[in-house]
Amino acid sequence: MDNSLNLVAFDCGNSSIRTILCRFDGKKVVSELILQEPNEMTVSGGYYYWDMPRIFGILKKGLSMAAEKADKIDSAGICTWGVDFQLSDDDDFLEKALCYRNTIGEEQLSRLPEKIKRDMFYRTGILCDKINSIYMLRGMQEHMPSVMERAKKIFLVPDIFVYMFTGKEMNEPSELSTTQMLDVRTMAISQEQCEYAGVSPELFSEIGRHGRLIGNIKREILDEIGIAYDIPFVCVPSHDTACAVMAIPSGEEKYLFVSSGTWALIGAQCPEPVVNEKVLDARLTNETGAFGRTTLLRNSAGMFIVQRLKAEYENETGSKISWNDFTALADDYTGEIRTFDVNDGRLFNPEVMVRQICAMISPSQEEETAKGGYCWPEILASTYASLGDSYAETLSTVKECTKETYREVYIVGGGSKNAAINQRCADRIKMPVVACDMECSSVGNAVVQIAYFHPEYSYERLRGIIVDSLQVKRYDPKE
Repeated sequence: MDNSLNLVAFDCGNSSIRTILCRFDGKKVVSELILQEPNEMTVSGGYYYWDMPRIFGILKKGLSMAAEKADKIDSAGICTWGVDFQLSDDDDFLEKALCYRNTIGEEQLSRLPEKIKRDMFYRTGILCDKINSIYMLRGMQEHMPSVMERAKKIFLVPDIFVYMFTGKEMNEPSELSTTQMLDVRTMAISQEQCEYAGVSPELFSEIGRHGRLIGNIKREILDEIGIAYDIPFVCVPSHDTACAVMAIPSGEEKYLFVSSGTWALIGAQCPEPVVNEKVLDARLTNETGAFGRTTLLRNSAGMFIVQRLKAEYENETGSKISWNDFTALADDYTGEIRTFDVNDGRLFNPEVMVRQICAMISPSQEEETAKGGYCWPEILASTYASLGDSYAETLSTVKECTKETYREVYIVGGGSKNAAINQRCADRIKMPVVACDMECSSVGNAVVQIAYFHPEYSYERLRGIIVDSLQVKRYDPKE
C-alpha cells in the first residue's frame, strides 16, 4: 500500500506568509518552501491593521504553485500567529483585522485591579496580557461601538482563512486559548469573561478537533487556480507555537522549548494545565497545545527586535544584507557586552528600535552616533546576549514551576538558526540546547494532517515521524 501523501502547510506569521509542501513517504516528512511573501501591518485612521484579502491571495497563489509541484495535493492546513481576529455579521466581515500592536488592549488591561487579573487567571488558566483578544474586544466597545453592535461571530486569524477556503465556521482550540475567553481545563467559553468583554458566548463557533476534517476547499477557488480534484482542509493546531511545539523531535512526553519567531514562546509541554499561585507569580500562561496537551509558557520578546534592527541597518546603509551577513556583524565586536531587558515596554513597537537599544545599553552613544553612525556590532552582540539571557531565565522559572527534570532545551522557529543566541542560552541555563531546522511549524502542521488519513496512528507514532523528519544542531554549555 502506498502511504505517501502531499500535504500543504500554510505558515502565516507576523513577518512572512509561507506555503510549504510537505511530502510524507510513510516514515518521514520532507518539506519544501514553495512561496514566501512578506507580511506587514498597515496603518489607517491611526490604527494598525492586517491586510487579510492580500494574505488570502498569497495563500491561494501558494496552493496553486504547490499543486504544480505535486501530482496531487492530498490535504491542507494552516497555522498563524495568535490573538488577532475579525468580526462578522450575517453577511460579511466587519472592521478590518486590528493588530495586537495597537494600544486599545493595553488601555483596558491597565484599568484592571490586580484582584480581577488574578480571578481571570484562575478562571481561564491564561495570564492577563495586553495582547490577549479579550482586551481588544473590550476596547472596541469604546472605540468602535457600531462594529460591536453588529458583530455575530468572531474568527481568529487562522479561522478567517479556514472560512475563506471552505466556508466553514470554526474556532480552533490552540488559537482560541490566546483570547483568554476559554477555560483551558474544561475547553468551554467562560460566561464571566464574555461579560467583561461585553459579548455573548454565541459569538464563538464550534471548537475544532485536531486531525479532523473541517471541509473541502471551495470548488470556485479550486477552479480559479486550476485544480480539478477536491482538497480536504484539516484542523491542525493553528496557533503557530502549538504547531512548532508539536514538531519538537523529542522522544519525551514532557520537554522544555523556545519557539523563536517574531515572539519567543518559552516554556514546557505538559499533560494538563498548571494553574496555581507559583505559575501566576512567574507570569506564565497555559495555552492549549496539540491533541489536548498544554504548553505552559511565557510570551516574551523575540526576533521582532532583530527584524526591526535589520530593517533599520539597511535603511542606514542604503543596501540590502542577508540574514547570515547581518547576524555575523556581531562577531566583529570584542568589547564588553552590555545587556538589557528585551521585554522593556520601550521596545514593544518603538519608532526607531536601534535608538531605544542604544539608550538602554549606552546613553552616551547618541553623541557617538551623531559623529559616525551606530556601532552595529556592539548593538547586535548585546541584543543576542540579552535574548539568550531572557530565554535562560524564563526556562529556569518554568523548571521550578513544573518541578520536572529535563535533559535538554529545544529551540524551534526562525530564530533557531541564530548560533549566538542558542549558545548564550546554553551557557546561562547550563543545559544542552538542541536547535531544530526552520520548518518545525510546517512539519507539525503536516504531521497532524497525517492523523486525518491515519486515525489509527497513536500520538507516539506521530512523534516518531517527527523525530525521523527533522535535523538538529546541538549547543553544549561552555561555561
